[in-house]
Amino acid sequence: MIRFLKKSTNIPMLGVDFGSSTIKAVAVSGNADDYTIDAWAEIATPKNAIRDFQLQDVDRISQTFKQLLRMLPNKYKYAATAVNGSSVITKITQVASNISQIDFENIVMMEAEQLIPFPLDEVSLDFEVLGPNAADPTRNDVLICAARSQSIASAVSVFNDSDLSVKVVDVGMHALTRAVVSLEKSLQTADANKFCAIVDIGELSLSFGIIFQGELIYSRLQDFGGASLTRSLATFYNLPPEEAENMKLKGALSSYTDVDVVNSYINQLTQHIKRNIQLFCSSSGHRTVDILVLSGGGSLIPGLRQQLALQLDMDVRHPDPVQLNKQQQAADNAVHGAKYMTALGLGKVRISRSFLPKLTR
Repeated sequence: MIRFLKKSTNIPMLGVDFGSSTIKAVAVSGNADDYTIDAWAEIATPKNAIRDFQLQDVDRISQTFKQLLRMLPNKYKYAATAVNGSSVITKITQVASNISQIDFENIVMMEAEQLIPFPLDEVSLDFEVLGPNAADPTRNDVLICAARSQSIASAVSVFNDSDLSVKVVDVGMHALTRAVVSLEKSLQTADANKFCAIVDIGELSLSFGIIFQGELIYSRLQDFGGASLTRSLATFYNLPPEEAENMKLKGALSSYTDVDVVNSYINQLTQHIKRNIQLFCSSSGHRTVDILVLSGGGSLIPGLRQQLALQLDMDVRHPDPVQLNKQQQAADNAVHGAKYMTALGLGKVRISRSFLPKLTR
């Protein structure tokens, strides 16, 4: 189904990111340009309840999500979430700007039929007109997004079970882009014409994207994440995985830069990033990527930003969304909130693609 994007009001929104290791929520109030984080929280995802980005055990996830809501200081009515992985397909295509609305929708449908490898009656489809194409202003760049309807229904049922109204179901990388652009404001001003890479390091996956002029123009997903370092540390030090994870995040090793297992992981990560940049440049014809933004729980390894800046010889940034909360700004024990970036992008949504509500035409 196709529908046009709808503007939402300035109501407080709860952005919820369902991850394989934790479920994260960020409550955002205000408008697109002037907003604040009211609260944030995370809770461990039930073991094996989410696999390959799909909610496999909705009942256990629903019960865990209710516990997460009790950790927040206020009750919320509206939520936004995202779909990810192989059930989601996105593509930017070009469509003539001087055609009728009916012809426009027909062209989008034909593009979608070629793009989507499963029957259209099994997917929810949406699109967004991004604006005139840079090379040919007579044509508009149009973002087409498709997701398996079952994936959306599973996520929505979790919110329904907690009496929350889902206002937006977005694509994870687009929500992350929204958060990055809102925190790294130069990407819309002085650095707008530079290519900026996003590297989001989750427990089991690495999401790579390229932002140009404030829009996501390229993305890839890989099976490489922070869990590989946790396993290596657990083996190296003969520790339970939980202790190895705490050691990794708290910098409890004697010297991170001298530990072979950590250096090996950072070198692997660097090679993945280099390869992704090469693939983007070869497919797009562009020569360089100027900026790299780190995100996700796997980016919290102490010293990682500095190591990558040296190895990649790039401007590497590591925005912290929870610093938008005034109480957190004043806290002495402030914790970096990179793991909440996608949830922030969802909570911040004011105009977005959405696989909800029903088709209006």
